[in-house]
Amino acid sequence: MQQTFWRSQLIAVFGALVVGALASPPAAAGLLACPASGSVFLDGFEPRPSVADLSQPGPFAITTRSGVSVRASRCIPWTASYPTSPESPRPPRPPLLLFAPGFQIPSSAYADLMSHVARWGFVAVHADPVAGLFDPSHPAMVLDPRAVLDSLRAQAALPIAVDAGRIALAGHRLGGKLAVMMAGADARVGAVYGFDPLNNAGPPTDLPNILRKSIASQAIPFGFAGELLDGSGGFQSSAPLAFNYQTFFNAATSAPAAYEWTLQGAAHIDLLTNPEQCGFACSLCPRRDADSAAG
Repeated sequence: MQQTFWRSQLIAVFGALVVGALASPPAAAGLLACPASGSVFLDGFEPRPSVADLSQPGPFAITTRSGVSVRASRCIPWTASYPTSPESPRPPRPPLLLFAPGFQIPSSAYADLMSHVARWGFVAVHADPVAGLFDPSHPAMVLDPRAVLDSLRAQAALPIAVDAGRIALAGHRLGGKLAVMMAGADARVGAVYGFDPLNNAGPPTDLPNILRKSIASQAIPFGFAGELLDGSGGFQSSAPLAFNYQTFFNAATSAPAAYEWTLQGAAHIDLLTNPEQCGFACSLCPRRDADSAAG
């Protein structure tokens, strides 16, 4: 099934980048190719799962809790999935993954992926930065997930404490750009993974180009996965090649480890695990038959 295939691919990438990067620093600096499918990554549990293992449901039962973080006049809703009564011992302080969605896409469109990550022992949170349809300000929006992270670090936000030394960000499209921007301004962030991120630049005050300064200066692990089918053609391409995930990867020159994955046969909205939640934002974007393309 298409959704099963992409969930397998995405959780494998999380295992390669987020789990491994947050567990221990890389042995050597430099840009790295995609890890082999049989590789084993540190995750704090025994036995250490392989990429193939991570495509299956994890060993932990989970529950969810929703909240709203307030920043000035902005209200940022979020939902956290976290391990509860486990089949194997839960780590005392699990790592935290904070996820930001694509522009005008509700973060609930990625809920199944966040649940899947939580079943592997993470506190996985998807949040909705405030975004005006006609006047979005990326520097203003990036302060919203920071406010959510502040809330989650507060003592009473969740009934489970997270490991303050293992915090990662992820995001799809604009959310991927916001994750990179936030990581550059927040030392609490230890790794970033972008789903088909877009460096959609415009007026520098509100829509800055972050490739040369923000990414290039960051010395944390990065991973960028994306597709090429939406890179050109049509009235307006969904993922222009001049701003796509490859440009993020090429700009990550200070990263101790950086990964790039091309998801063959996918369209950018195939990266949603709950596309029925997307609504109008996805109505103009066709889905591809990723399973047949993957062979």
